[in-house]
Amino acid sequence: MSARLPALLAPVQDAAALLMRAARDEETVENVCIRGADLSGTRYDGLRLRGVRLENCRLTGSRWERADFADVVLDGCELSGSGWRDAFFERVELTGCKAVGADFAETGWRDADWRDCRLSDAVFDRARLRRVAVSDCDLSGASFCDCQWKGWMLTRTSLRAARLLHTPLMGLDLTGCELDGIAVSDTHAELRGAVVTMEQAAMLAKRLGVVIKA
Repeated sequence: MSARLPALLAPVQDAAALLMRAARDEETVENVCIRGADLSGTRYDGLRLRGVRLENCRLTGSRWERADFADVVLDGCELSGSGWRDAFFERVELTGCKAVGADFAETGWRDADWRDCRLSDAVFDRARLRRVAVSDCDLSGASFCDCQWKGWMLTRTSLRAARLLHTPLMGLDLTGCELDGIAVSDTHAELRGAVVTMEQAAMLAKRLGVVIKA
């Protein structure tokens, strides 16, 4: 589901000052557009954003723990090394973003879209994913341990060497994903009921010690 943004968004001149003040005073930032801001290394724990668009912003190493985003678009933003533990995202779009090694552990996502994003080595452990559509994304080396999901959709996405320990994939369509080297538990219970192609099944069978004859 797409973010519900107002037709007109007020431009922000000093984004760092606005966000810092809002976080400090527990105010909500709403109906604004932030372009080209450098928010690297800053901290906005508990910040609430409503109806906000961030374009080409740099958030490297920033911290947003317990933040609450609704109807927010992040377009072309650099999020690598940022921290979002225990944050909540509803109708949030990530488009063309880079978030290598970002920490999204224990976050909640509802009706969200991730498109054309590089999320390699990001951490989503214990995240709660509800109706999250992921397309054309790089999730190689990402960690999804102990996750809860419902309505998670993955299309043309790399899960190479991703960690999926204790995250049951029952019913999840993985046919559009790269699965080489994914890490699951010794029992491989996570893979039970996942939907894969014949080629993927042959590759996964090797992990189970099964020999397939042509």
